[in-house]
Amino acid sequence: MDLTQLKWTKNVNHQGDDKYWAYQNVGPVLNTFRLNWKTEQAENARKPEESELILLRQRTKVTHIVKLLNNTLYKEPGEFGISRLVQVVWIADYWSVPPEQDMVFGYHVHLDGGKVMKLETPTFNEHWGSRGGLVEFQNQFLLRFGKNNNS
Repeated sequence: MDLTQLKWTKNVNHQGDDKYWAYQNVGPVLNTFRLNWKTEQAENARKPEESELILLRQRTKVTHIVKLLNNTLYKEPGEFGISRLVQVVWIADYWSVPPEQDMVFGYHVHLDGGKVMKLETPTFNEHWGSRGGLVEFQNQFLLRFGKNNNS
């Protein structure tokens, strides 16, 4: 699993019953799906480039890392009508206990909303800057979770 393009994070939620995880049942062959944004967040959805990776968080857990397959923005009616086509690179082994985001990041993460954002926030840089930065974060993720590779 190559995480050199892991640059983004996004909070997601299952639309409906809170007992389910968003994007838990992705396709068994290609592991592709459309990652949704709120309709008014089209500009934000365009930020990541094709081939870049997004770490998905939900309910303070890390559940997926996905790769953007193109730069196309898909539009449909509805509150979450903007989407991008992604492929799963990594997915949590056990849906009953996906890893805590604070454990993955190494510090208390307080990132709200459904917009995609760069991993390298001021808080991220404060914690990881003296520890090797984004590259070392990517390496640590591989050491802990690299055995689970869906690419």
